[in-house]
Amino acid sequence: MAEVKLNRKLNLVMSVETGDGNIFVHSQPISREVFEDNFLPISRAFTAVYTNGLGPVTGPRVAALLLKQEAMSLGVWERTQQSLMAEIYRLTNVIAPSQNNGWEQMPFDVARKRGIIDDEAAAEVENCIVYFTCASSIHLKQELTIAMEGLSTLWGAQTISLNVTEYMNSLRTLTREETTGEKQKTVVSQ
Repeated sequence: MAEVKLNRKLNLVMSVETGDGNIFVHSQPISREVFEDNFLPISRAFTAVYTNGLGPVTGPRVAALLLKQEAMSLGVWERTQQSLMAEIYRLTNVIAPSQNNGWEQMPFDVARKRGIIDDEAAAEVENCIVYFTCASSIHLKQELTIAMEGLSTLWGAQTISLNVTEYMNSLRTLTREETTGEKQKTVVSQ
């Protein structure tokens, strides 16, 4: 397994399987200002990952749920949705196949509304990007590699320095295989 290195300027990219093929989710870390405005729910959610024995493997599966739980217990869930979650969504884009055999970039919320990513996959992605947001905001630089291990191992996620447009441009051009409608014949040799 390749070692994942992360600093606060790197972005998260993960491939998500859909009924229409793979799409890519690209998410950037939040700014220091957004962190400072939401440090308590972020810190409590991230602490809950470890105090509940979840760690970097299970944490990415439940981080958004923990954030909601902690923000609600603080009485700030509505504010957290309007500031932190809105910013996380703003910084998260989906790259999906387009009609012209290329790629199309769109905000995460738009991809959900258009059905490009279904509700179940969207919930998994949301938990993952909330974990990424918390980890990249809280961990010391030397701890980030370990914190991202679960994202790399379970999700095949990677951290990159490319912004979403640069990443999309680095993807291979899509080509659709043409079919004749004929079934391939299987030849068995004896």
